[in-house]
Amino acid sequence: MNILVTLDSNYVGPLTVLLKSLMITNPNNEFDIYVAHSSLTEEDFIKINGAINPSNTRIHPIVVSPGILADAPVFKRISNETYYRLLMMDYLPETVDRILYIDPDTVILKDISPLYNMDFKGKTIGAAGHTKLFIEDINHIRFRTGRESRYFNAGVMMVNVEKLRKNVTSQMVFDYVKKNKRWLFVADQDVLNGMFGNDMIPIDECVYNLDEKTVVYNRRRVRDLRWVEENTVIVHYNGKYKPWKKGYKGMLAPFWFKFKEAELPQTEVKA
Repeated sequence: MNILVTLDSNYVGPLTVLLKSLMITNPNNEFDIYVAHSSLTEEDFIKINGAINPSNTRIHPIVVSPGILADAPVFKRISNETYYRLLMMDYLPETVDRILYIDPDTVILKDISPLYNMDFKGKTIGAAGHTKLFIEDINHIRFRTGRESRYFNAGVMMVNVEKLRKNVTSQMVFDYVKKNKRWLFVADQDVLNGMFGNDMIPIDECVYNLDEKTVVYNRRRVRDLRWVEENTVIVHYNGKYKPWKKGYKGMLAPFWFKFKEAELPQTEVKA
């Protein structure tokens, strides 16, 4: 399975927790993890490699070249780093035909195979919607997307890289940003929704991208931590509050601390 993360040194700690959770809950899967960055150090990668099982997981550092971003428009809400997940088709190996992009502020509670092997049904992105009510209507107007589409959270995305390469270039991304810069309030997430809002297949937000707001929106379904343990695959600590910082609000923090303190299972390295 191919997984993509993008980050700087500030998120190496959370990434190690994500990786440990992946190793613990997916012991029978094999992973190629692509780490796109511009500033991680050798020490950072020592920490990252310390959070995986080398028997079934390989870390692939990808230094995003300034050349890829030479023509990228940069604004207040759009920095060079913002483009890293938008331009994955330019730096991922040709052998990668699909990939799970995931933010470092997540943990994995169960086998991700069903998500990874999803049927794209001809679409480019599989992602979960996190907005409700009139906000959806506003986003349909902002991005000229169909009523059946949903504004999706870009922190967890299954990406049909094969289709992405055939249909999207970096210049198309840059042109979209230049044309719509006034309306890109959520930076690259808005860019992704604007470009792929009509080309995404929805996944269950309570199962594959559960954050605290989604818990509140779905109280009748997500009743307690037991429900999460039994049903949720990916918990996402997006937004202002993080369990590793003071002032966290919500009920999902125990999962992060569980994997932070957990030990990796002992496995033999394949010859």
